[in-house]
Amino acid sequence: MPPKKSRKASGNNTGDKVATKKKKVEVKCITERTELKRMWQNDDGTCFKVVSWNVNGIRAVLKKSPNAFVDLVKKADYPDVICLQETKLQEKHLDDVKLNLKSLLKEEGYFSFWTCSTTKAGYSGSVAFVKTSIKVPSDSGNGGSVKKKKGLTKFFDVKKRGSSKKESKEEEELIDEQEFVLKPICDSNRILAAPVEYDIGGSKIHGKEGRIVSLHFPQFTLIALYVPNSGRKLERLDYRIKEWDTDLLTYVKKIESDRNVSVIWLGDLNVAHKGLDVYNDGAKHLTKSAGTTTEEKESFSTQLSAGYVDIFRHFHPDAEAQYTWWSTIGRGRPENKGWRLDYFIGSRRLTEPGSPVQCRDSYILFDVEGSDHCPIVLELEVKQNV
Repeated sequence: MPPKKSRKASGNNTGDKVATKKKKVEVKCITERTELKRMWQNDDGTCFKVVSWNVNGIRAVLKKSPNAFVDLVKKADYPDVICLQETKLQEKHLDDVKLNLKSLLKEEGYFSFWTCSTTKAGYSGSVAFVKTSIKVPSDSGNGGSVKKKKGLTKFFDVKKRGSSKKESKEEEELIDEQEFVLKPICDSNRILAAPVEYDIGGSKIHGKEGRIVSLHFPQFTLIALYVPNSGRKLERLDYRIKEWDTDLLTYVKKIESDRNVSVIWLGDLNVAHKGLDVYNDGAKHLTKSAGTTTEEKESFSTQLSAGYVDIFRHFHPDAEAQYTWWSTIGRGRPENKGWRLDYFIGSRRLTEPGSPVQCRDSYILFDVEGSDHCPIVLELEVKQNV
């Protein structure tokens, strides 16, 4: 007769039940960031650079740092396109003379395309800035000190305690710098070839929430997106995967067919696709959290399998702790406990030799603050159209 199995005594010492241990799920906590080198150094004028950033409220960013977007432009070396998500604006804000948002980055040579939610206030919203001019030194011979109005900087500047009335009422300041003028861009590869679009078709909801800005350049199309969040209780999960994701793929395929060009969709795509894209892979709550559900990951995989590439992972398949979003609760960002929610997704041929447009690098600007996300960058090599 085999020996009796020992029984672990319970808290009340009855010893009448066998205790069973639950198998623990291993949680990987990856916060140490892999150092990545730039993949491409280009100085022959073929680089087309795109920046994307979820700003989590554009007015809040400007209030904290009035020069935030000018600084971003300079840091990224005057990219060709800058796409911002979650601006949280309505049309009335764009028409507000004091805010003067439509002039944002105008002095840096950009023209803006805005879209706002018409379904809810302080919700969603996107904008794309397209470089239409370059700054060149003025040949007027005036040089030297130039008077510049403070504009948006003045409006959003927070008054410091103890500042004098004279300082707070000052409307202009004398800046000792080289005078520049804007010269229109003549390169046809950088000029829009078709009207901007703000919808992807399918459900009538898509175009009403200010989530889409499609830019059609001669050799490729950029689709800047703020993909719907599935919600805290996953109340929009079905809409996200059964309507948005499927309609987006149909829209992308149609552009490829109609225009015979590669397509890149980008922005806050609200999904952490792989285990490497979350700091706490294996945590039990992730399967029930928006952005990390099995359904969202599988839907994203379905999109990629239709002929598309996660461009950052194409270059850096094993890089760890490359997050673009951190919770504002606790010390998420300082401790790098984040998720990668922001992407550039492109037609597979963009990564193949011989393509007239090729992906050359993609990286993350971790040190740019002002939002719970940080900007991401894509560099394309656009060969002269023949």
